[in-house]
Amino acid sequence: MQAPFQIVRCSWPRPVVETGRCWTSDPDWDAPSMSCLPQPRWELLGGEACYTIDWREFFRAGLKPFDIRQSGEMRRFHVVFQIRPAHSGKLVFYDDDGSIIRRKGQVIHCDRSAHAAERREIEVIERERLEIAQWQLDGSWTWGASPAFTDCVPREQYFLGALAAVQARLTQPDGPTLKIYTQGSCPARAALAIYSMILRGYAPSSVLLYGDYQWSEETRAFFQRVLPFATVVPSSSVAGVIRGLGGTALEHLAQRHWFVMKTCISLLCEPHEFCLMDDDIFILGSVRDAIDALRNRVFVFAPDADYEQLYLSLWGAILGRTSLPATRRLNTGLFWMRNPHDPRRVAGLLLRGSRNLGPMGLWEQGFFAALFAGEATLELPTQRYFYPLFDGLPGGIVGYDYARNPCGFASVHFGGLVEKPNDSVALALAKHVLNGAAEDTHD
Repeated sequence: MQAPFQIVRCSWPRPVVETGRCWTSDPDWDAPSMSCLPQPRWELLGGEACYTIDWREFFRAGLKPFDIRQSGEMRRFHVVFQIRPAHSGKLVFYDDDGSIIRRKGQVIHCDRSAHAAERREIEVIERERLEIAQWQLDGSWTWGASPAFTDCVPREQYFLGALAAVQARLTQPDGPTLKIYTQGSCPARAALAIYSMILRGYAPSSVLLYGDYQWSEETRAFFQRVLPFATVVPSSSVAGVIRGLGGTALEHLAQRHWFVMKTCISLLCEPHEFCLMDDDIFILGSVRDAIDALRNRVFVFAPDADYEQLYLSLWGAILGRTSLPATRRLNTGLFWMRNPHDPRRVAGLLLRGSRNLGPMGLWEQGFFAALFAGEATLELPTQRYFYPLFDGLPGGIVGYDYARNPCGFASVHFGGLVEKPNDSVALALAKHVLNGAAEDTHD
């Protein structure tokens, strides 16, 4: 992605006068320049991909504080920096705290208040110099701008160009059904997850979508246009299966809690041999190792942290487990399964566990971990089935090279993050995620 601006000058920080959480003194536009410049990087601000300056990180360079959260604040100072926009038109930017912007000595934006990152817009001219004075009260201190994505292009256009390749792949399936349970709040991200699996991972025998009771009409129409190969399983059909096996008590439990619904879709609804993937995962390489492993195992899963004690506290007594040596790091964001368990028994166990609902997804994962303990399972390697929550992500969510995939990831799962890629970020990344598919599918 092209950076929306170039930083060309940065002053030394200068103190401000602050009254009632408001910057009351004048900016020191002529403050002396530093000999080095901060290095902006891609981050998510307000769900948007932004080229961001983290002033606190810049000003604590060379320090080794005991608690990094309290370092580099530069409380009640301000900086003056200059940028050159990469394009003419609207510049979307975020500032924390407020900033004052000048063009040729004339103020075009003025915000002297203290606040968390807020979204602003100004009109700019390519390569012109803008002077920006930004102050800091306390806490985080960032300034970032977002590239101008073409809002007038319908989001389905990002996928329709790859639809023929997806459909061609599906004519020669090489693995089990793909199940996706999605709330539909980020439909473009969900579509990108599915396209990436088919073009870069494997070709499932069918694609089943669940969760339509949560979708807006706009989301439903979008899925119909970009996922014509998928079958939407009506929520009434799912409810009927759950009710038939666990009664209205389990049906109501699933309707109230998404993680119970996801468990029921996985373990109660046919087919019983399948892959399940969350809608916040991008597939960047072949998953043939997982599919091949399913031939002599019943459960193959991507890894998480070691939650053995928590899983046992929730499910150990109910399923008679005292340890989970093979499933203690189980994650249900991405897995392959040949389910050998009687669905009526599973439904009964879920009802017993409903008296001890734990922390959302961990309640669900704990059930799988206890249910499949002692079965033939396989934990996939963390180096390929990657979880940025624990291991970071080189370049960040927006800066990683998804097309060339230099780290060799099979999947990247954005679970557990405060800010996941939203639809605008997914669309910005779509061509990079999907452009890497040609080489992957011809290996």
